[in-house]
Amino acid sequence: MSLSAPSSAAARRRAIPLTLAVVLIVVVAGAAVAGAATYYTLNPPRAANGGTHSVTVVDDLGRTVVAPVNPTRIVVLAPSVMDIVYRLGLRSDVVGYGCTPSEAGGILNEYSVNQTTRWNLTNSGCITDFPSLDTEDVANLSAQLVLASTITSAQDVNTLTETYGIPVVILAPNTLEGIIGDVRIVEQIFPESTAVANALTADLAQTLQNASAFVQNVTGYSSGSGVPLPSVLLTYYFDSGGYYSYSQGTFGDSLITFMGGRNLASGIAVPYGEVNATYVLDTQPNFVIYPTAWNDPYLVSGETPSAWATAPYWSQLNATKVGVDVTLLSEPDPSMILALPYLESLLYPT
Repeated sequence: MSLSAPSSAAARRRAIPLTLAVVLIVVVAGAAVAGAATYYTLNPPRAANGGTHSVTVVDDLGRTVVAPVNPTRIVVLAPSVMDIVYRLGLRSDVVGYGCTPSEAGGILNEYSVNQTTRWNLTNSGCITDFPSLDTEDVANLSAQLVLASTITSAQDVNTLTETYGIPVVILAPNTLEGIIGDVRIVEQIFPESTAVANALTADLAQTLQNASAFVQNVTGYSSGSGVPLPSVLLTYYFDSGGYYSYSQGTFGDSLITFMGGRNLASGIAVPYGEVNATYVLDTQPNFVIYPTAWNDPYLVSGETPSAWATAPYWSQLNATKVGVDVTLLSEPDPSMILALPYLESLLYPT
């Protein structure tokens, strides 16, 4: 397997969010955020029952953040985070969200048509986040809290926290179970959502349990006597050199496990990197699962199913190739978990 950075075209598109270049920046710079950032307590317009105006949470980068309780002016900087916010009934508290309306496609570069409709998102609510986040715009919105993923750079996080005094909570789970943890982090900040959060996390936990039981039953793998799990290449981008995928310790690897597959890219030396095309050809995975926005010319850099047919050695791969809505493969959020029955059916259609 060889590693190299994806093209600049891939790095642009939000729906292919974890390109190698971005992740390496976050991994290196994230440690600096954890050690150096200063956090501020903001007093929101309303307080939770009990009278406290702030709560201390630990986010997915291990950062300890003092956040306001039940803030009414929040900025959301990733579709995966918006999914949680919406499901907890907090959409009315969102005053801005990351996207770049000046780019062709505008908000559709980062959110699918279904998402913009369901979550009532328009270009007018966009905060420019490419090539960097407009932190001044965030401050001008009088934001009391920013909920982000690791797509937001460490430098922008530092600016928000140190220059403007706006706390930033990073939600970037490494496993599907971590998505449930993220729901609980948001619930800590918004205790008014506790009842909804309890119901949601129970549903998510049951779905994960059912998914595991299904794989064990259909394969007998837990007893040690079952059939080998099918090998899966879960890819989010390709170039002439190969396919970009997820190594061990990533939500993508966790997704493959819950789908009942064996990760072809588990040996990549970095969390998100390129699997050499020749290696893929020689290994011949049983399944290639790839993201697509179908006829959306913006969300996945125009990578409709026909475009994927130009991937290296595509016609020579004997794998079952399945295009899946990009939002279910690249955004670790409750929707990804709730889609598990469908995703498992791709590998075990009978």
